[in-house]
Amino acid sequence: MAQALSAESRQFVIDQIDDYYALTEPEQIAGAIKVIAKDFYIYCERNLCIKDKLTSQVVPFILNWAQKRLVNRVLKDLKAGKPVRYIILKARQMGLSTVIEALCYWWTTTHKFINSVIIAHKADASKNLYDMFRRYYENSHHTFQPDRKYNTKKDLVFDVEDNIKSQYNAEGKKPPGLSSQIKTMVAKEGAGRSDMINFFHGSEVAFWESGADIIASALQAVPLAPNTFVFLESTANGVGGYFYTEWQLAKKGESSFHPIFYAWHEHSEYEFEGSCDGVYDDEEKELLEIFAEKGYKKESWDRKILWRREKKKEFRSDPKKFYQEYPKDDMEAFLASGRPVFDIQQLVKMERVAEKAPAPMFGQVVPNDDIRSKDKFIFRQVPVIFQDQDPTPLKVWDLPEDDEKYTIGIDVSEGKIRENADKRENDYAVIDVMRKRDLKTVARWRGHIDPDLLGEVAYAIGTFYNNALIGVEVNNHGLTTVQSLRNKFYRNLYMREQSEEYQFQERTSLMGWRTDRKTKPIIINNMVHAIREGDILDLDVVFIRECMTYVRDDQGYTDAQEGMFDDTVMAKAINLKMADFASIDANYAKEHINKPIKRNRNGTSRTELEPGSYNGANKRKKVRRHNDTVARRRSARAAHRISRRPN
Repeated sequence: MAQALSAESRQFVIDQIDDYYALTEPEQIAGAIKVIAKDFYIYCERNLCIKDKLTSQVVPFILNWAQKRLVNRVLKDLKAGKPVRYIILKARQMGLSTVIEALCYWWTTTHKFINSVIIAHKADASKNLYDMFRRYYENSHHTFQPDRKYNTKKDLVFDVEDNIKSQYNAEGKKPPGLSSQIKTMVAKEGAGRSDMINFFHGSEVAFWESGADIIASALQAVPLAPNTFVFLESTANGVGGYFYTEWQLAKKGESSFHPIFYAWHEHSEYEFEGSCDGVYDDEEKELLEIFAEKGYKKESWDRKILWRREKKKEFRSDPKKFYQEYPKDDMEAFLASGRPVFDIQQLVKMERVAEKAPAPMFGQVVPNDDIRSKDKFIFRQVPVIFQDQDPTPLKVWDLPEDDEKYTIGIDVSEGKIRENADKRENDYAVIDVMRKRDLKTVARWRGHIDPDLLGEVAYAIGTFYNNALIGVEVNNHGLTTVQSLRNKFYRNLYMREQSEEYQFQERTSLMGWRTDRKTKPIIINNMVHAIREGDILDLDVVFIRECMTYVRDDQGYTDAQEGMFDDTVMAKAINLKMADFASIDANYAKEHINKPIKRNRNGTSRTELEPGSYNGANKRKKVRRHNDTVARRRSARAAHRISRRPN
């Protein structure tokens, strides 16, 4: 189904050949083949066909505006002798994957010794890409169909048979054939490849498992030289992961890749005639600012807004889907995708507030050298030397105030490795300090430290913040942190209750918060509500970004997105729970630590509970209920023994 060239294209080809009309017909054909092979647009017009999405019919490949913009940038790099390196964030219906494969096919079939590798995120996507290459080949003009040596379900090898090569070599002639190939595979097959690659296309990279390792392996196989190609393209899959991180680096100019994102409003066809009469909602007002920044003609602004309003009606059943399909910018594409647990729009607002807020202080909480002072610890500030690097693990937004109550949630590092872009990092230990009155995060310690030393840091910070109530997650190494605090006689530790599991076992109180399948949904749902309703105030961008990358998996469980962290999320979730217990008097333990221990009749010990203490009435009821139960069981056993005595 090869297409004839248009009159304009034909004239262009003729103009590129010296003395065209003076040449013989074979010479004219040979000259035309060389010109067409070198010019992607002419080659595409003559040879390439695609399947129409609406009719499923094979039709000529006519490039749209976004495809042309990408091709122009690639051709400019080739002409300048630069390696082609692009990371592409796709919006819907742009056809950028199709045009990348067209570039790949054009380059591979018109040059010798080209090894092209295409990696998709799953098998059916890889098959679709392979089918696209076969369609290009089968519908090309026969002149531009190179010999195929192999045609498997995954590979197209353009070469002549080995016996033909041997014959030419025996005659001392240069054998025909390109010795070029196109390989398609899924991501898990691409790890650890070492053979040289001239053209690499990673498709839907945001959805790859271990994407950083696969890309690193592929890039090592692609020479950093002219006439080499690397394309990483994907739709967004939430904030976080290799693709998101590499995209952010590319935007900052800190990556070898050039970022490309085409928003819906860049498309001149996405417009409706009419006027908005000056009435716009908040989202539309933001769009008007973008339109002005982009330099669109002012008369087109309302037409774009009207198109957007009409398009949104198609997504009434799932309004959030519109932002995935037609994001206004790259950040909205990332935020609208994935399965975030927390309200993304509210987190965006929190991030804007945090970015405008005064920078936190950095330093350490250290013992006070003045032994006469009532303050056992003081805050010693250190200067910030490098703006992009925190000088200490401790950030402080507000120093402690007299008569204020504070709570602390601690997530202890479990030593897990997180892979983020090209880095492998241990998870963090986090101490989250919150003011009870307004649930504002006044300080946060985040770093790597041994669990026992973390207890010493927590002791200093907790004492400094008015003997704050401390809740330590004790699932793993947290028991060591709790023991460190107890060894220092910290008197305001959160205590959870252990249920009566055995017949004669007392209910006892255990130090620390335990996160399990029952308690984790409780604290996470509590934080979902707090963020959605704007109940908390946190000016730490690290925490907000972690919330953005905290997602729900296919089984409904919540965790950090691959390659990201959730340590500040868990510390905050525990701390919000501590706020429910913040009515405990910090001096309660001190007042009762030396109370005489009273003995129950069965010899077990219990501490007297004051009538006005926290949960005192309930605890007394439990003690009485336990004693009554023990008394009944003893009476029943005594009666049983009497009944069995011989008369």
